[in-house]
Amino acid sequence: MTTSLQRLGRSLGLLATLAGFTLARAAEADAAGSVLSPLKRQEVIDQAAKLLAAREITAVASNPFHPEGFEALVAGMDRPAGSTTGGTTGETPAQATGPRSNRDLLQAIGAGIKSPNLIILGGQPVLLFGQKRVKAGGTLTITFEGTQYTLEITTITPPNFTLRLNREEFTRTIK
Repeated sequence: MTTSLQRLGRSLGLLATLAGFTLARAAEADAAGSVLSPLKRQEVIDQAAKLLAAREITAVASNPFHPEGFEALVAGMDRPAGSTTGGTTGETPAQATGPRSNRDLLQAIGAGIKSPNLIILGGQPVLLFGQKRVKAGGTLTITFEGTQYTLEITTITPPNFTLRLNREEFTRTIK
């Protein structure tokens, strides 16, 4: 039995050797056939040179981040040109008027404030003016007619809140 296994082993070894030689010859023939002719190589080099050649870069006609009608749109919104901030910062548009009483001034400021959002934190109502959180007793700085005013939020009783400027108070709704 060992002689038959030995013969089988020798036969498989001889077969593997012959297969190896055959594969080696096939690889040599393939390698010789894969080298391009000088004419074909020159075509590839010319095509590569054409793809790598410097080209003139032209600017895009319009800027997608600053459309042409943007300035006109901003000017129509009663904001200075180049300004993209809205009423969330507590600013109200400037209006040229004469001297006012504290009561009239507070009413004008209160009417011009963008309606805040209301949330309940720790059981207490809190007003959100953009990113600023204000509790009852807190302050809010507003620019009105080019002058900064510090308003105090005295009470928050949904659906209303009360503003105080000096000794005058004004109650308005939370919309």
